[in-house]
Amino acid sequence: MPLPRGWLAAGLVLWGVCAGALAAALVMAALLEGITFAPIKWTTATREFHRAADLTSVLFAIVTVVQFQRYGVRGIYELLAATPYCFLPLVLIQRASTAQTLPASALFYSLRRREPGVRRIDIAPAYLGVCLLAASAVAPDPRWFAAIGVVLVAGLAWAASPARWSRRHLALVLALGMLLATGLGLALTGTRAALESAFLYWMSQHPWMSSAPNRAVTSIGHIGRLKLSDRIDVRVTGLAGTTLPFYLHEASYDTFRYGSWSVDDSFEVVDQDRGRDRWTLNRAPATASPIDIGFRHRHELSLLPLPPGTWAIGSGEIAELQRNRPGAVMAEAPPGAVRYTALTGGSGSRASAPGAADRVVPDAYREVIARVAADIGVEGHAPAVAAARIRDHFLANFHYSLVQRAGLGRRTPLARFLEVTRRGHCEHFATAAVLLLREAGIPARYAVGYAVDEYSRLEAAWVARARHAHAWAEAWIDGTWVTIDATPPDWFALEEARVPAWQGIQDLLAWAWYRYQRLAQADLATFDDYLPWLLPPLAVLLYLRLRRSPAAVRARRRGDRAAAARAPATPLTPLLDHLATRGLEPAAGETLARFLARAAEPERNGITLDSLVDDYYCWRFGHARETTAAPLARRVQHYLAAPSG
Repeated sequence: MPLPRGWLAAGLVLWGVCAGALAAALVMAALLEGITFAPIKWTTATREFHRAADLTSVLFAIVTVVQFQRYGVRGIYELLAATPYCFLPLVLIQRASTAQTLPASALFYSLRRREPGVRRIDIAPAYLGVCLLAASAVAPDPRWFAAIGVVLVAGLAWAASPARWSRRHLALVLALGMLLATGLGLALTGTRAALESAFLYWMSQHPWMSSAPNRAVTSIGHIGRLKLSDRIDVRVTGLAGTTLPFYLHEASYDTFRYGSWSVDDSFEVVDQDRGRDRWTLNRAPATASPIDIGFRHRHELSLLPLPPGTWAIGSGEIAELQRNRPGAVMAEAPPGAVRYTALTGGSGSRASAPGAADRVVPDAYREVIARVAADIGVEGHAPAVAAARIRDHFLANFHYSLVQRAGLGRRTPLARFLEVTRRGHCEHFATAAVLLLREAGIPARYAVGYAVDEYSRLEAAWVARARHAHAWAEAWIDGTWVTIDATPPDWFALEEARVPAWQGIQDLLAWAWYRYQRLAQADLATFDDYLPWLLPPLAVLLYLRLRRSPAAVRARRRGDRAAAARAPATPLTPLLDHLATRGLEPAAGETLARFLARAAEPERNGITLDSLVDDYYCWRFGHARETTAAPLARRVQHYLAAPSG
């Protein structure tokens, strides 16, 4: 079914508008429509069609790998959005050829070993369908996309409708089809979005996901030395004049049970600011300070490390943001290295006011927590004073250590830390501080994140390694959540003392890998306004180079047509004229038999092309020219009378 002129360009423009690549779509449409009017076409051999199809397959495979690496599960939609790029070379070579069709063997590898003469295919209608499918995957508003899409399809159906159909009946069928397709498309779009959100959130809550947002398993009770990695997880710029260490908050928890903290709360989607790559979490303050953060993560859903007072997050690499009641922010982004800007300056906290769980001391620790609180003397003091006394108690009487001795199978290792060893890591100090604050009547939560206190001259940024992951307490004092870090401050220096001699080499390799990830995850939409304009001059240069090729065939001008009309006619002249109307002409020096084998169908209406060619040569070189001309002419007319396959 031939496409109406300009229909393919319209489909490309629709895709360009939906995908945000209008400039590229206009250039591609100009190339496809321009090559149709070009005065020169090329006689393209079957093997050249095969090469173009193989190039398209390789290009599609590369794009598939890149899109799934960048976008994970959502890569299927990004792959659909990029398919018009992948199949453009194949459509271009078809429209630039004299045949104006492709051999089916170019699309189906299994046909390449068969005998020549395989049926030819026009892939332009299929390419229009690809453009519509690609546009549907990224359409910003499915309603107007559906309206334009059905208009394109309806126009195509109208042009190809059988002549026996009345226009009134055809219009009624098209109207009903468009109404049904629009309603079904809108329903499927809404259902798909709801299922995607539910599935991704459900997957993130299970234990096999390393970043379960509602649960934090501590190493309290762990025996031996904790082995912490030197891997750089976070890179921060924009901390001029900031007091160190600088805390990056990931999540807060309110329920403690035998070594693990959790929170019984679901995440809710945060609406993106209209027309901007930004999500507002709190009311904007009078002055805002931007802090740029690069975060290395392995899963599509990850908790973002954020500075205190963050009221908005900006990024073109984040697809969706969610947050829960205690203030954790979870982002959906391609695994790898995501960059975002945290706008800080707000005085309020993202977390909600305290609830009943923020005051509970577990029964297993109630007695020991009461004894330690009495020793500290927190009763009868204001919340700020009591919190300071608890912090000072740990700083003066406890020591930081990653080594834990065996505790004879005690079910309450935190009690041993408080009354016996008085040595532990940040999880011990944070958990004990939270329970002591609650014993003093102060609502408190367990918070995790990173403590930033190392500057990398190589990267010109502050960095936080995996061993800089930290835990602290949050206390509700004077109507806001205040950070209470009870871990002795020498913990950072003690861990730095164990740095291996080859860490500089590791950091160099890590920086190179980070730069590669940034390049691999770069938003190519940034270059959409520039790269497409390289195609027209390259196409002109290629056209000028190939126009002198032996395979180039110049379209007939008026003088050429007049000369052809004065040439003596042959029994095959109707067949040659029929092929000429389709833009098919013999190449210079090409024999008639070779041309017909390339351009005409092998068999029509029970008459094979080989028999016509044999009869032609018998007529031309035989002795009985007068007696063989009429039967051959009738066979040619019978061959042409059959509908085209």
